[in-house]
Amino acid sequence: MVDADQQRRSTVATVLARALPGTAADVPLAMAREILDVLPDLRLLDDARAAQATMEQTIERVQAELDRSPWTVELPPPGTDLSEALRDEARLLRRNTATRTGPNAIGFAAGSDAFVRSLEARASTVPAQSRPDPAGNSPAPSVPDDRPNKVRLAVELHVAGLPTDPALRAQDRRTLVGNELVRYGLDTGVNSTELASTIANLVLAALPEIDTLPEVLDALRASEDELRSLWQRLAEEQANCGLTEPEIRWRNALARELRQQADSVTPNAGMTDSFTIGFSLASQGLARKLRARADEIVVLPVPVDPWALPKRHDESDS
Repeated sequence: MVDADQQRRSTVATVLARALPGTAADVPLAMAREILDVLPDLRLLDDARAAQATMEQTIERVQAELDRSPWTVELPPPGTDLSEALRDEARLLRRNTATRTGPNAIGFAAGSDAFVRSLEARASTVPAQSRPDPAGNSPAPSVPDDRPNKVRLAVELHVAGLPTDPALRAQDRRTLVGNELVRYGLDTGVNSTELASTIANLVLAALPEIDTLPEVLDALRASEDELRSLWQRLAEEQANCGLTEPEIRWRNALARELRQQADSVTPNAGMTDSFTIGFSLASQGLARKLRARADEIVVLPVPVDPWALPKRHDESDS
């Protein structure tokens, strides 16, 4: 996928090649790189768009967490070690896995047994970690700190320094681009400020997004306010449900173990015999159950950095 900067270089190089016929083939692209380097608005625009995309994804994740209210799921009592919790899950799988009849039955039974045994084996090796007592003095989830969004600050500072008159802004950019064109004059024949200004206008006309930075800044501010409010709500709701930081870590550790066991199952390609088909059907079915159980248990922790994209379910909280 071509990124925005590469696309701009190609666009500017095409404009220059058309405006400066007879120039060596490699010169327009080299000039395009230099021209884009002296237009900080475009770099900030890319940074702002990336930050906006991250915030929008984060808003979606936090809102989904608030909507699903995952905090009343049935779990083993406080003091239960992670290993015992995994054994409990293994016992539930054994108890709730129906037997099958027919040509796939033997393979299905073997696949179910192998899957559960693998979970039990992991229970014997998982690091010790006891579910905390909610009556203890464990800290409640803390709200994200008040660190500012660095991208928003950088864009804000730059926009504040731009001339308020659009004509002056355009003149400043035309001068920056024109200076680069004159610098390449020996290669291109651009030997006057008038010609440089004319070509600079063509270049800037091909980059209309350069004037959108103030609007992008407004969107960043709005998303920043929304995200900070959502994190605050999430921290409050988790605290109201008695979810302490150690409890969240324990629950997420259990969910992560279940998901990793589920993800260890791979489909058998080219299955032909009934035993293999039954074995795979059992493994895939139990893996789906474990993933669903992990999704019930997992909790989205409130991060220190409110602007970072939350970790995936399979990533460590530590």
